[in-house]
Amino acid sequence: MGKGMFWKSLSPGTPQTIGAHQSRGRAAAAGVDMKGIAIAFAVLICSTAVQGFTMFRAGRCLCIDPGVKAVRMADIERVSVIYPTRGCAKVEVIVTLKANKGERCLNPKSKQARIIQQAIERKSSLKRQNHVKS
Repeated sequence: MGKGMFWKSLSPGTPQTIGAHQSRGRAAAAGVDMKGIAIAFAVLICSTAVQGFTMFRAGRCLCIDPGVKAVRMADIERVSVIYPTRGCAKVEVIVTLKANKGERCLNPKSKQARIIQQAIERKSSLKRQNHVKS
């Protein structure tokens, strides 16, 4: 037998030789499988880490601080009331201002926020009543 040859017995009494390059090929194939598993594991870890970033995470509160007490009514373009969810346990009142002045969080305990919430609730209850009658 030459250098790098190994004996392998498939059945008793029938020896068969396998070249060194063939055994390295099997090891290389096993290495590729391990590389694939390692890459898949790395991707899994990275995707888990990305979910931890606040900009990718759904369910967080949009208002970081308590918010302002009042906004000039003439500057208000749209109001959104976001009720508590699993991700955020507080009521948030978000006011979109006209003329691209951005958004403001309105303190939900302020007088203006309570008035806005009541108006929205009245409007939605009227819609439900009209929808039921139709």
